[in-house]
Amino acid sequence: MSSTPASPFRPPFPAPTTPSPDGADEAPVVPLSLFGFECSLDTVPLDTLESVTRAVSREAVERWFDRFPTVQEVALLSTCHRVEIYVLARNPEDRERWREVLPEARGAWRARDGWEAVHHLFRVAAGRESSAMGEAEVRLQVQAASRTVVSRHPRPVLREVFLEAASAAREVSDPEAAPVSIASLAVERLRELVDRPNPRVLVVGSGTVGRQVACGLAPFARVTLVFHARPPDPPFLRAAGVDAVRLDRLPMELRTADAVVTAAKFGDRGLRADELPRDRPIVLVDLGMPRNIDPAARELPNVRLVDLQELYGISRASSAPDLFDGRVEELAARFYDRLAQGLSGPWVDALLRAAEATRRSELKTARPFLGRLDPDQEAAIERLTRRLVARLVIPPVERVRTLPAGPEGDLQRRIALELLRPTDPDP
Repeated sequence: MSSTPASPFRPPFPAPTTPSPDGADEAPVVPLSLFGFECSLDTVPLDTLESVTRAVSREAVERWFDRFPTVQEVALLSTCHRVEIYVLARNPEDRERWREVLPEARGAWRARDGWEAVHHLFRVAAGRESSAMGEAEVRLQVQAASRTVVSRHPRPVLREVFLEAASAAREVSDPEAAPVSIASLAVERLRELVDRPNPRVLVVGSGTVGRQVACGLAPFARVTLVFHARPPDPPFLRAAGVDAVRLDRLPMELRTADAVVTAAKFGDRGLRADELPRDRPIVLVDLGMPRNIDPAARELPNVRLVDLQELYGISRASSAPDLFDGRVEELAARFYDRLAQGLSGPWVDALLRAAEATRRSELKTARPFLGRLDPDQEAAIERLTRRLVARLVIPPVERVRTLPAGPEGDLQRRIALELLRPTDPDP
């Protein structure tokens, strides 16, 4: 069952302020805008993505956030083949201002607004945009990204968006399907490229991906897991049937290796071209981002280097839409309907207050011309003017609130909010 609550989305916004008694102007009440930027292997080459990955850190995002006081929240999502930034802002112009500070800005980032940003995040969380279609690990990465939100807003919005995307991903996952991941893609590709029986393979990196690769290779290869600081647990090594050595032994181990898979976080090139053997063929698979293997290794005649871009291309070429895509869109639309109401909530409240202020102002202006009124007449005028305001204002407000998710609904919502912008009751 879905964990999405059935109750309406609670608007995470304080009530908009009214004009101050001294007549000072308050900041205009506008709907909050949600937008996102994507830099991935779907938008840029691997070299550009690596450059962006190095430049975009949580510290960098926080510095950019401090530059824009009207930006309410920002969150960073980073995986092995994508960097994405999600922003909640009060000023629509912040979208282009934010784009200007992003590294490799010219054509590197794909921007999405409102519904498109939410739908895309739900697809990412469900593994529909991964190299390995349906990958489960990315759901955990999206959930973890909810903890990267930097906010100056009274109540979190982006955290709710990320957690709902992760929840939807859990709902659409198929518990009976074979697990897929970047590790399984690497194992499959390596088996295609290494043409000798029982090859000797080094797996550099003892984290989650490294251990998955080691387990996937163990049935048909002699696997050695290379670790940096902390050795893998002996029970895991025995169960997987693999050996383990420290990273400083890598040069010696390379002398007899038929293949190397890297899934480590070196912070820089961990394996240089001049460290590789030249006397026999060797297959290299680099799963690191930033890359673990010097791309110059590709120029060596005995080396076959597979990187994330190649794996991504193979996977996307063989993938096709399925029933899960429709279910992901349905869950995203259900959530966005509630979210859009929350984003426009302050504006709706301000419009209703402006209409009431106009009614009161016009009554005050008209009273000298109405003469002496008895209580019944006063009540009748009060009832009449309230009904007129309600008939003129409530229908369009309700229509704005019920506009559907999707690009068309977002466009209609923006036009309506602009045309019905609250104004000062006094001309």
